[in-house]
Amino acid sequence: MRILLVGASGFIGRQLLRALHAEGHSLVATSRSVPGFPLPGVQWLPLDLALLAADATHFRWPHGIELLINASGVLSTDAGQLTAVQDYGARALFDLAAANGACVVQLSALGAGDQPDVPFLASKAAADAHLLGLNIPAVVLRPSLVLGEGGASSQWLSRLSPWPLIPLLDAQARAQPLHVEDLVAAVLGLLRNWPAQPSVLPLVGPEPMTLPQLLDRLRAAQGWRPARYLRISPLLARPGARLGDRLGWRALNTQTLKLARRENLASTQVMQALTGFVAAPLTSRLGEWPQRDRSVSAALRPLLLAVLALIWLGTAVVCAGPGYDWGLRIMAEIGVYGWAATVAVVSGALADAALGIGLLLRRWRRRALRVQLALMLGYTLIISLWLPHYWFDPFAAVAKNLVLLVATLWLLWTEPGERAP
Repeated sequence: MRILLVGASGFIGRQLLRALHAEGHSLVATSRSVPGFPLPGVQWLPLDLALLAADATHFRWPHGIELLINASGVLSTDAGQLTAVQDYGARALFDLAAANGACVVQLSALGAGDQPDVPFLASKAAADAHLLGLNIPAVVLRPSLVLGEGGASSQWLSRLSPWPLIPLLDAQARAQPLHVEDLVAAVLGLLRNWPAQPSVLPLVGPEPMTLPQLLDRLRAAQGWRPARYLRISPLLARPGARLGDRLGWRALNTQTLKLARRENLASTQVMQALTGFVAAPLTSRLGEWPQRDRSVSAALRPLLLAVLALIWLGTAVVCAGPGYDWGLRIMAEIGVYGWAATVAVVSGALADAALGIGLLLRRWRRRALRVQLALMLGYTLIISLWLPHYWFDPFAAVAKNLVLLVATLWLLWTEPGERAP
């Protein structure tokens, strides 16, 4: 079968692309920028659904496509962006499929159609309804929480899992998470047993579980005992969610607050009837993911960044405030006096402040880490040559720079690159 896979560079799209390629299908894959990751025989095309929503000529439909699989999605707190991509853009895509005689599989989300107050689900539901109204061969797949290496939700859960005390927005609502391998298997089963009528198919795991139960399973897979959980008070959660809306936080915003408090359940019988497949218990899938070392790294990284940023910002405040005279005395020890000493101390404070801010901003972080390394090495060299007695400080202030140097190197080497579109 000749298949057009939209969103092929995303978490689910990558897994589907590999599986469909292994099955021998002819594949055209799209991403907002191309090429995606290479696979022999796969043709990559650029496609931005937001642009397609505004201009139907943005994308030229490939010749001979028999099936469209839309695996695109946007993790955003911007309702306008969600509507443009997941609703209007998807509608334009489905219209192209209908005009060219192609079947459609739409990757939606469990709860779409039932929760119109959640923009992510509302935009998915609107596109689903449009597709089903076209009267073409179509299946809307509505998966529950999909887990596996590389997923945004999975990364968040992996980052939480090492902590022995974990704060949560809710500890009672249940979901039926499934592994991405089971989602892919269900899609392959669907292609072998295409339904006679347009259908909506929930994709869920066999075990309803709360978020604490899910995290304890992830902890057990990594060799840890069950954690303790703390429900965040609504007095803190609601203003935090509003702040998250303004700042674009993915883990905490009004959408995630609503979703965290709602059940996300469905029967597995529909999936079994249409695809001949039932998802495996989640525990049986936790082999390659999560990995203990990666979870610990993900958990400690933001904490270490915050601590280093606080150190640099705190140093800037001290140098420009109560430690200003001390800074002038240190400059005098190496023979620098007057305006030159003042410029050196003030410049040092400004540099420290800039580094602290740079560590908190992702777009500047890599540069800030490099400058931080250079600055600490420079400070250490100057002290070693002109002020060697500071090495013998009982509090080992200079020697502790070596620890900060190693921490900075680790942060620089593990700083993630640009995300795939």
